[in-house]
Amino acid sequence: MRQYKYYSAFVAIAVLALFGIVYLGPGDDALERREVRNIVVEFGSQLQNVPLVVEEEALKAAIETNYAPYVTDQLLEVWLRAPTSAPGRETSSPWPARIDVSAVSAQGESYVVNGRVVLMTSEEVASPENDNAGEVPVVALLVETEAGWRIAAYEEQAPQ
Repeated sequence: MRQYKYYSAFVAIAVLALFGIVYLGPGDDALERREVRNIVVEFGSQLQNVPLVVEEEALKAAIETNYAPYVTDQLLEVWLRAPTSAPGRETSSPWPARIDVSAVSAQGESYVVNGRVVLMTSEEVASPENDNAGEVPVVALLVETEAGWRIAAYEEQAPQ
């Protein structure tokens, strides 16, 4: 009988823990951090689609098409007023392939994301063991908007 009580208590605790995991899920902070990280990663995948060496109207169109889903309206407006200040593809090679996020830190009601823009050339594409032709450190500030988390500030630092 005593063994049955222990077994029943164990089952009850397991059911309560499972309920907490399924219905309550991970904490809001963890979900926010994951969403913020994903926005930056997705934004990074668009960098190669914005060629900075084309005519201004084509550059503005590329900025709007590729960056609008990821940045605040204010940042988008800054880049559209001064399109060469936007991040993107400066040369045919190397090009920005992605952003690898190294840290996501809460900053009040916003998040600061540190990472690296990973550059590629056709040589790296052909060689899976070497997928990096250089890196550019990057910092982004993300804020929550009506549309979700968006990049409000973005700065690429001098390459290391």
